[in-house]
Amino acid sequence: MKKTLLMFFALLCISLPAFSQIQQQQQQQFPIIKPTLTYGQIQFALNLMSRIELMGSEVDAFIEIKGVMLPVLVKAEKEQKKLNEKTTLELNVKQADNVIAFMSRGKLQGIEADGYKEFIDALFIAAQSLRK
Repeated sequence: MKKTLLMFFALLCISLPAFSQIQQQQQQQFPIIKPTLTYGQIQFALNLMSRIELMGSEVDAFIEIKGVMLPVLVKAEKEQKKLNEKTTLELNVKQADNVIAFMSRGKLQGIEADGYKEFIDALFIAAQSLRK
């Protein structure tokens, strides 16, 4: 029994770094886009995505996106930036695709339509710069 546990632990120790490297390589394969957004637009997107229902298989993608966007807002708050000030958000194409998918599932009020369109348009404009 102890040998089996030791073998399992050894195998786990060996395979975790390899899995981590594969995961990092997969993340590096996606090009980076840099949309110019206001802090208010980033906050709007996070609020909208926070209200949607997620499938269990989407949790990692959501947490990853939140992990990219939330620190930008935290830093802006520490630096006392205003919501209408612009910044550049760095997302890989897969993250941007997930943002669009999550936001498209959100329920908007009519007054929020312009904010939604501006955010999505900024992502598309940034993605088009990759084609040039």
